[in-house]
Amino acid sequence: MKNQYIIPLIITAMLSSCSPDPSTDLLASYGFGFLEGNEERLLAGETSGSTLNYYVYTDEYSRADSLMVVFEALTGGGSVTQENDYILPGDTLEAQWQLGSDEVKQVLEASVYDRQGNHLSFARRSAYGFRENEWDAINIFPDGNMRDMVADTAAGMTLMISNMFYRQGERYFLWRQVIDPIFAAAGMPITVEIDSDGVVYVSTWTGEVLSSNDHGQSWTTCTKPYPERYQYVYNYVANDNSLWSFAPGYPVKRSLDGGDTWNEMDGDLGDVGFGDVFRLDNGNLVYHGSDCCSLYMSDDDGQSWTNIPTPGYSVKLFVGENDELIIVTQESGMSIYHSDDYGTTFTLVHRVMPQFGTVMHNTFTAYGDFYYVLIPGFGILKTYDLQEYENYWVNTNLMDLFIDHNGVLIAKDHDYETVYYRNNTDRNFYFR
Repeated sequence: MKNQYIIPLIITAMLSSCSPDPSTDLLASYGFGFLEGNEERLLAGETSGSTLNYYVYTDEYSRADSLMVVFEALTGGGSVTQENDYILPGDTLEAQWQLGSDEVKQVLEASVYDRQGNHLSFARRSAYGFRENEWDAINIFPDGNMRDMVADTAAGMTLMISNMFYRQGERYFLWRQVIDPIFAAAGMPITVEIDSDGVVYVSTWTGEVLSSNDHGQSWTTCTKPYPERYQYVYNYVANDNSLWSFAPGYPVKRSLDGGDTWNEMDGDLGDVGFGDVFRLDNGNLVYHGSDCCSLYMSDDDGQSWTNIPTPGYSVKLFVGENDELIIVTQESGMSIYHSDDYGTTFTLVHRVMPQFGTVMHNTFTAYGDFYYVLIPGFGILKTYDLQEYENYWVNTNLMDLFIDHNGVLIAKDHDYETVYYRNNTDRNFYFR
């Protein structure tokens, strides 16, 4: 199947004749370039039409000769159906470029020669050929600036924040900007969350909270959690679908009605940073902020909170399917502790040595029967039961891990310019 996206893009090369002879010499100057644009996104093995254009700067006394063009798949392991041919002035020459699978970013080169075999110059175009079961890196806009993401498998929807707001297209590496007048008034999103009913919430750089009940097709402005604040706020949706809001220097607030009303949480939660919140099977709430050792539990629905001592310098909380508390601590590297008794005791289950430490945001996700755990500065761990872990991908540059509605793993580099896609062919996938 051929995939062609024709975007005018001319790469020129100039050549001047020293002693023009209208019967034998080239024109005083000429140019050539690919008509298709760079950075086309396809699957490895697919074909892209590549059209070289030969144009001339002419006068009434000059004559342009034909040129020999040699096409070569320079990188990526692809192939070209037409390796060489002559091209006349004002004409085009098309070659079918089949992308390879050696690497994701691939380059096609067209070298140009005169009729005596002298190399004149070359033109290049690049494309991406995304592969199965490989980590494919891309550092161009918009996904290279990815900040946050949510996915809904039932609705077939993935939404991404990357300076602006995007919806995943018909393929996992294609993105379309979400255009809605509400963002002009409320500001662009900074966080995006989704509850178990498919309601999407975003918080904006101007302190607004928006919600969507139709998978991001339309949006409603919620009541502002901090009316006096006109800077960014962070949102978090707990596993009981409650909506939480955080802002530096303000108390933590919670909404039980989709952002219509907000209640201030008592205790020290406002002093420990943006947090993770879970409702346990016994009805208790458990919370951990982004600051050290800020594990709290409430048995009265958030009216009061009790600090629970944690081993080491705890920075991250996750709660498993069986109410097990998982704490990640900065202790002799990064250590993972497991508790089956609501934090009364913790057992060390795994430890890694990262290259750097930072705040942990998108850390735990599930694919198939396994959890995937991103440790910034180390890479991705894999576990079935949250007790025994193995290295899945050691990459010391990683910061965050996301997953789209089709099960494609998407990891973000610490440079905030690169993301890595892994499209696993195993489709035994569900969200835990």
